[in-house]
Amino acid sequence: MKLLTQLICTAALGVALSGPAAAQSTFVYADTSEPSTIDPAKANTNWEFTITRNVFDRLVDFDLDDTSKLLPALATEWQQDGTTWTLKLREGVTFHDGTPFDSADAKASLDRILELKRGQSYLISSIESVEATDPLTLTITTKSPDVYLAGNLARIEVASDEDIANHDEDWFNENANGTGPYKFVSWTRGTQVELARNADWWGEFPEGAFDRVLVRAVADSQNRAQGVEGGTYDMANFIALDDALRIVAQDGFHKVEGNNLWAWPAIYLNTELAPTDNADFRAALVKAFDYSAMLDFNQGLGVVPRGPVPAWFPGSPEANMPEIVTDLEVAKADLAASGHEGATMKCVIPNTVAEFRFAATVLQSAGRQIGVTVEIEEAPFVEAITAIKNDQSNCFVLGNANLSPNDATKFFAAHYLKGGFFNAGKFHDERLEELIASMPSESDPAKRDAILKEAVQIVVDSHYIIWAARPTTVVVEPDRIGGYRIDPAEYVNIRLWEMHEAK
Repeated sequence: MKLLTQLICTAALGVALSGPAAAQSTFVYADTSEPSTIDPAKANTNWEFTITRNVFDRLVDFDLDDTSKLLPALATEWQQDGTTWTLKLREGVTFHDGTPFDSADAKASLDRILELKRGQSYLISSIESVEATDPLTLTITTKSPDVYLAGNLARIEVASDEDIANHDEDWFNENANGTGPYKFVSWTRGTQVELARNADWWGEFPEGAFDRVLVRAVADSQNRAQGVEGGTYDMANFIALDDALRIVAQDGFHKVEGNNLWAWPAIYLNTELAPTDNADFRAALVKAFDYSAMLDFNQGLGVVPRGPVPAWFPGSPEANMPEIVTDLEVAKADLAASGHEGATMKCVIPNTVAEFRFAATVLQSAGRQIGVTVEIEEAPFVEAITAIKNDQSNCFVLGNANLSPNDATKFFAAHYLKGGFFNAGKFHDERLEELIASMPSESDPAKRDAILKEAVQIVVDSHYIIWAARPTTVVVEPDRIGGYRIDPAEYVNIRLWEMHEAK
C-alpha cells in the first residue's frame, strides 16, 4: 500500500514541479561549500545541514528563544522512566514521495544512524535499542539513564524505512526524501541544490514563504558578500564581519545578531606531533596569542572565551573563571620550560572563512613574538582536518561549539574525548572521560554543574585549544526578506521554512 501511494504522489510531485516558473517565488542562498553528502545520517557540516535540516524533520525541536525548552515535531509528547523513553508520534505526516510516516521510520532511522556511526550519531550514542511499539508509539531504551536524550533528538533527522531498506549509502549521499518543509528536487554538482516548498508539510509557513530555494556553493567570502550586496543572492552563509557591517549600513539591508554556543575561530593544537605535543609549548602559544587583535577584528562585537562552554549555556562555570589574557613574559617562560625555543610548526587551515585566516595570522605573529615560526597553509576543509589527523599539521582552525542546546557531554565527546570527530588534535584525558560519562545519569542538576566545572577546567589546563574569540553573530538580511533567526547551536545556518518575502 505504501508503494502504491508513493507512485501516485511521486507522479503528482512531477506535475507540480513542472508548473509555470513565473508563479514561483525563489530564494537564492550562497553557502560556504558544496555538501559532501545530503544523507541525514552522515551530514556533519553547516553546508550539509542547510539541506538536511530543511528536507528532513526531527522528532523533537527546541525553542531558539529559550533553548532549555523542547518543542513537538514528529513526536508530540515524550517522557522518561529510568532507561526508557516513550514518544508519541504525530498522525497524518507523509514523506515527500507520499508514503506515510510512522514509528517504523523513526526506528529505522535511529538504527541506521547508530549502525553507521557517522554524522551526529554521537548525540544518540546512549541508545541501547529502539522499538516501534505501535505505529504512533516509539520506545527507546538507553544503556543507562540519559537526561539529555530528548534534547539531542532535536538534532537527529528522520528518513523513510522503505528508503533505508531499498537504497544504499550512495543513493542517500545524493538523494533526499524527508517529511520536512522543503522537498529535494535536484543537485547539479558544482552549481546548486534545488529545493521546492512542501505544501503538505504538517508545520506552518509564514505568509510569503518561498516556493523554491536554490542553494549555491560560493567558496570565496568576498563573492558571497558582493552577491548579497548586488542582489545575486538573497542571503549568504559566513559573510566576513567587515563586509557584513558595511552592507547593513546601506539602505535596503538590516542585521540580525545574537549569541551562539561557538568559540569562533578556535585553533586546535596537535597533541601528538612535536612541538605541540608538549603542554608547556601549547601553554606558551595560548599566553602569546593576541586576543585584543581578535576583538578588534570583530569590531568589539563579542567576548574573549575563558573556556569551552559559554557563560550563557545552562550550568556553565565560565562567568566565574579567570580571563585568558596575553602575557608574553609568561609565554616565554612556558616556552623555555618546553625545551622548544626557536621551534617551527605548521598550520593547515580551511580556506573558506576569513576569520580562520586572520586567527592563523595572529598566531603566526604571536609565535614571532616569542621566537616560534608558524608556517600557514590553506586547504579545503576536508584536507585541512585530514592533515592534522594524519600528523601532517600542528594546527587546525574551526569553530569550537556545543551542537546541543542543553547537553554539554556531546560537545565534549565531539571535541575532547577519544574518537570524537572534531577532536582534531587527538586530545585525551582519562579523568575527563570519566566525568563526561557520568553526567547524563546524574539526576541532581547541582551535581551535574559541579561535574561540568571540573571537566571545563581540565580542558582549559590542557591548552589543547586556543579559543581566539567568541564573537557576536551578525547576519545580513535584505529588507525585502524576513524570518532569519540565529540558532545558538549552529553558527550561521538557515531555517528556510521561516524565511519569507517582507511586505
